[in-house]
Amino acid sequence: MFRAVQRPSVSLPPDHVRIQVSATGINFADVQMRMGLYPEAPRLPFAPGFEVAGVIAEVGADVHLFRPGERVLAACRFGGYTDEIVLPVLNCRRTPRRLSDVEAASIPVSFMTAWIALMEMGRVREGDRVLVPGAAGGVGSAIVQVASHEGALVTGLVGSPEKKDLVRSLGAAQALTYEELGDGEFDMILDARGGVELRDSLGRLSPGGRVVSYGVSSLVSGPRRSIARTIVRLLKTPLLTPIGLAMGNKGIFGLNMLKLFDTAQGLELLMKALDWTLEGFENGLYRATVGKVFPLVEAGAAHVYLQSRKNTGKIVLRCS
Repeated sequence: MFRAVQRPSVSLPPDHVRIQVSATGINFADVQMRMGLYPEAPRLPFAPGFEVAGVIAEVGADVHLFRPGERVLAACRFGGYTDEIVLPVLNCRRTPRRLSDVEAASIPVSFMTAWIALMEMGRVREGDRVLVPGAAGGVGSAIVQVASHEGALVTGLVGSPEKKDLVRSLGAAQALTYEELGDGEFDMILDARGGVELRDSLGRLSPGGRVVSYGVSSLVSGPRRSIARTIVRLLKTPLLTPIGLAMGNKGIFGLNMLKLFDTAQGLELLMKALDWTLEGFENGLYRATVGKVFPLVEAGAAHVYLQSRKNTGKIVLRCS
């Protein structure tokens, strides 16, 4: 599954920084990569990981915003499961003083996803009825906080009653298990499950409602990859047409965070989301929700724990 290897340090381009990584966040996309279900993943062997926090060890010749010894967090396009990484300076931000490195590593992917989904795509408004499946997880807990702060009436769905208190403490108007959800309609639904669950989300929209689909976590429901199960779940994903959506007066957005790294405009949007997030943390509007921390060498066990759906908040690897 995972194997620790030692490699020489890479050279430092003029507009990059070298970070001594203290912690890195785990996401469902990492699990999909490990299982061979992520088309954009690099060829094996590679290190997953989209977010890191640590200390700057060295700066490139053209870098003037940071100096060695400063604490930073950063978004990265793979490679976060490491104790040292070289990244463009544009991807890096100073870590808010009130946050530990473990807390800082839990922030970039979750809150950038929440901000882009809610603010750029869904255009959440005060009074919107917002449904958040997986509300106690890493991204879900960020969505609950952002949507609630914007004045939305958030219903958080959780896998067990024990997770309800966390979701309510983050600002949700109500927290329900999946079995408790009735037939109410919602103005916006944030769906990371995909498959047949996406069909269910579309069916729960009010006229003018919108779904933001930002993942297919249902593909990694088991500990091992099953091509047959994957095909069945993909076949159950609804086929959408403009006419069909128009007949229901509904809309759907698709969000792939990794693709935003591919263009200057996409990267600008990611960093805009990160700046907005960190301002919120500086002002005390949000809190990091770290559920469990594993050593980097136990990344495999961390993945198994994430797939169990037992976690609340973000799972983080401690790298040094």
